[in-house]
Amino acid sequence: MRELFREILSANLTFTGIVLTGAAFLVFFGSGYLLLYTNLGRRLGFLIAGAGVFGWATLNSLLFVLYAPRGPRPANFEGLNAWEIRLIPITWMVVSAILFAGFLTALNKLEDPEEA
Repeated sequence: MRELFREILSANLTFTGIVLTGAAFLVFFGSGYLLLYTNLGRRLGFLIAGAGVFGWATLNSLLFVLYAPRGPRPANFEGLNAWEIRLIPITWMVVSAILFAGFLTALNKLEDPEEA
């Protein structure tokens, strides 16, 4: 079995990267959700885990946008200027901020259903 996994993962490095990244996300975020699920229940645990994950992602991408590699104003980095280096983190920051706000809204509605 070990040889089979070794053969599959070493055959294609792109596939290996995707599998390992997915497994890392599953373990990192799944362990937090599992802990919240056992203590708070399915719905509240999911909402708190989602708000925590996307709040963390918003702050993390904001810090990357502000302090990208080589300081706040990097010189050309492998043919990319300062704007091109920050384009993907800015997009991720906006999307994660929208999802964070959605999870906070859902938490607010769950807490006080009479407002809806």
